[in-house]
Amino acid sequence: MTGGAGRAARLLGLGLLVSVAWWPLLPLASRYWPACAPVEQALGVWFDLHCQRDPARTPELFGVPLAVCARCSGIYFGLGLGALWRRPRLAPPALRLWVAVAAGLMLTDVALERFGVHGAWTTARLLTGVLLAFPVGAGLGQMLWPAPVQAVAQRP
Repeated sequence: MTGGAGRAARLLGLGLLVSVAWWPLLPLASRYWPACAPVEQALGVWFDLHCQRDPARTPELFGVPLAVCARCSGIYFGLGLGALWRRPRLAPPALRLWVAVAAGLMLTDVALERFGVHGAWTTARLLTGVLLAFPVGAGLGQMLWPAPVQAVAQRP
């Protein structure tokens, strides 16, 4: 795809990726805007495939449980917000390092919870999800819609 069609497709892809940040909030949206309920139900099938949706691990916002657990919410928030922000611009080795460190932190949290060192800390689960997914979202967003390169003024 080239020209206008390619640009429109990339913009659509970026828009869909950014919309991922809103997916965990669909139950709240459906409460106030019933027209969102079919979207919530359709995505509920997707959520059931990968998230246990344990009520003890699912944060609430204004008394409404989010669509997925805290860690999955963090991943969705991180992907969408990273794509929206499109920063930091990381070289592939730096991106791999960030994701590896974030995955290590996430696995450490999982192990500490599993062995009873601490309980299901919603904040830790949410933050490890965001830390893991944010740079991936930023990289995908940058790939779909590169930021304009700033011209550097040259000295005479």
